[in-house]
Amino acid sequence: MSWMSLFQPKVSYKSAIPFSNDELIPYIRTNRISLQQVDDWIDEKAFSKSYFQYGVPEFLKPVLNKPIGDAPTYTDLMALLVERYLKKVNYLEIGVSVGKNYWQLLNALPQAKYTAFDIEEINPVLANRLVKGERTEWDTPAKSIKKNRSSLSRFSFNNKEVNYLSADVWDTNSWAKMEGNKFNLVFSDALHTPQAILFEFEMLVKYRLLDEERFIIVWDDLVGKMQNSFFKIIRKYNAVYGIKDVYLLEINGWVGQNEGPHSVGIISNFAF
Repeated sequence: MSWMSLFQPKVSYKSAIPFSNDELIPYIRTNRISLQQVDDWIDEKAFSKSYFQYGVPEFLKPVLNKPIGDAPTYTDLMALLVERYLKKVNYLEIGVSVGKNYWQLLNALPQAKYTAFDIEEINPVLANRLVKGERTEWDTPAKSIKKNRSSLSRFSFNNKEVNYLSADVWDTNSWAKMEGNKFNLVFSDALHTPQAILFEFEMLVKYRLLDEERFIIVWDDLVGKMQNSFFKIIRKYNAVYGIKDVYLLEINGWVGQNEGPHSVGIISNFAF
């Protein structure tokens, strides 16, 4: 397992996950079965009304429904980490896209509460598999690219609480709607800019949204200057949260074999 040092003050990280493929096999099997339950993730009407095509680039849309293969993905890794270290989970996903990662974890985690945060309305393909509950709305900031009202929709799935926050990630008022939660697993896959991931973390801190006892945070697509922000977060908040493990590794995303591996960053306030 290799260690490297970047920037000053020094930040050390691991570039390989501490688990074998054999250890990941049960989670890979569970997640592939979940994906087989959905034939088509594309709702053309929803896509036409979306702001960012649900975060699906045109070159990926033709492969969105194809099998993702058996190589490990970050979803498989998160499922393993939960079972090994967290057990009961309060999960936040920032940037849900069509919901493939979210759907897998809805099925994979036996004791969990789920919150999704995305500028888009929930993909109807995902919503139709959930039991609908109440919905509350509030005004979106006038300068936002989001032109409809922000909302928090409540659902349930197999007796698990599921919340979907449709709002602009830059809207502090919408982050405030989650106050009172203590998330111990966070997955960030929304705006892939250095400024955005710094702002997200500042919101997690401002509204005390991280579980102080144990938490794991996973960032997708940490390329270029986004890695600078990743290390800046670690340097700035290590004294507050006591970060024990730092990983920066290459692993498949929710499109699997149909796309190249992603640069994924992981931090935790305990050692794996």
